[in-house]
Amino acid sequence: MSLDRIVAYLSRTEEAIVDEVRSLPHVTALLTPSLPLVWQLNAVRVEDPSAGARELIAAADEALGHASHRKLVVHDEQLGLRLTPTLSRDGWNVYRLLVMVRDRAPERTAAQGAAGEVDRAGGARALAAFRREQPFGWQEEAVQQLTAMDERYGRAVRARDFASPPEDPAASCRLYTADGLAQVDEVGTVERRRNRGHASAAVLAAADTAAAEGCDPIFLLTDAADWPQHLYRRLGFSAIGQLYEFLKLPFGSSRP
Repeated sequence: MSLDRIVAYLSRTEEAIVDEVRSLPHVTALLTPSLPLVWQLNAVRVEDPSAGARELIAAADEALGHASHRKLVVHDEQLGLRLTPTLSRDGWNVYRLLVMVRDRAPERTAAQGAAGEVDRAGGARALAAFRREQPFGWQEEAVQQLTAMDERYGRAVRARDFASPPEDPAASCRLYTADGLAQVDEVGTVERRRNRGHASAAVLAAADTAAAEGCDPIFLLTDAADWPQHLYRRLGFSAIGQLYEFLKLPFGSSRP
């Protein structure tokens, strides 16, 4: 089943890009004290579907003592649903991530040459420009640590950058391929050039490249509470499941 393969790939990749993987009761700790501002690399993945919220909070406190945040990653949709009420009441932010796979032709297309693969330096510049416009973007160290995370992906899987237009990017995304799967990730458009089809063109270029290489499934993750899911549906992606992330932030922080 595609969802099982995707979850297995995500687990392998999560472990490949962190400084340390540590087994604890109920969880796997994914630790990167060298990049403390990248919450994605400092998290606790829940492994025990019978674990209660209090046990998992204690595990996160134990594992993430070096960090100012707490993060739980849950790949089991039913477990995430069960944990949501308690963690939400305790002040955790709840993120439902749709797992969307490309399973049909897109409803919209891009003009030839509107997007294409760019080198790592160009992709990094485009992605950094987008990140600087996010709520955490005032903190240059956070932007730099996220760029360091991108480089780790390049060592763990085959990672490529796509942009639209390629010569002067307004939007970009990353394409990760491994074990016959492909993930489109880090989609973003700089604010002053939005609503012109640039993100669609970049995603289509990445997904078409993966399809031409025989990758199956081609997937992406997107917030179930936000609008990009509707764009991705028009680009030929359908939801096949949900993952959960639970995040407790220090006062006044924004999600990187």
